[in-house]
Amino acid sequence: MGSPRPKLRIITYMCPSHPVELYELILQYLEEEVGFEASLLYESRGSGPLPDRVDPFTDDAVDIGFMSTSAYVKLLDMQNKYVALLPVTAVFDHPKNTEGVKGYYSDVIIHVDGRKHVKEFLDLRGCRWAYSDEGSLSASTVILKTLKELGENASFFGNTLRSGSHLNSIQMVLTKQAEAAAIDANALAWNKKYLQDEGKDIQVLHSIGPLPPYPVVVNNRMDRSTKENILQALLKMPGTRLWGSRLKKFGIMKFVPNSPDDYQEERQIHEAVKDMSLGMRYY
Repeated sequence: MGSPRPKLRIITYMCPSHPVELYELILQYLEEEVGFEASLLYESRGSGPLPDRVDPFTDDAVDIGFMSTSAYVKLLDMQNKYVALLPVTAVFDHPKNTEGVKGYYSDVIIHVDGRKHVKEFLDLRGCRWAYSDEGSLSASTVILKTLKELGENASFFGNTLRSGSHLNSIQMVLTKQAEAAAIDANALAWNKKYLQDEGKDIQVLHSIGPLPPYPVVVNNRMDRSTKENILQALLKMPGTRLWGSRLKKFGIMKFVPNSPDDYQEERQIHEAVKDMSLGMRYY
């Protein structure tokens, strides 16, 4: 009997807005390419480590994680010594991303029935607005920044409804419980095929971005050679015929280098709207 393969414990906080199948694909690839025996933990209750418990990196319960930009910046600001950025991130396909840059977009969506009187963002004045939660960069924070730049505040909307997730916000616009919402563009692109009539009644009014890229973080206890092997494997993944074609199904064009400096913009956005809020009415 041969020696057991090293373990790789992966966690994703990006589901169900992002498809869990994407992270299963990455797991399968890393098993084959780097030789790990990998497992995947799916945490859907938050976009990063849950605030009421010890995070799994500090607790040495995971090795690599996928989380939101806001969750990563929070860990940085808490000076969590067990978390390090793996300097790689995905580049996603989007109509505005014509140059293939890293980062993602926030899509402002409306129901197709509203397009007769809603031609631009300012036409949303007084509407029922849905957002996933106050901590979401794409659904809340960047919208507050947009309002501020237009000389407006959250009272611009007639009513704000906290949906609890990007998927709920999409459904609220689709069923006309809300007139508009801002959605992680990749969540919208993947989940359209599961909506009624493949989401043909959803129209993108405006896209904001690119926003800071999704981080990939590792347990700082991981040895340097393992980190480097994972990094190089991910950078190479889109260029392989088999794995690259599978990634394209999830809208990933390529993986590129990433840096902690890319998250300074996130801090600037939060600082710009620190005295603003969309409100706390729950759906």
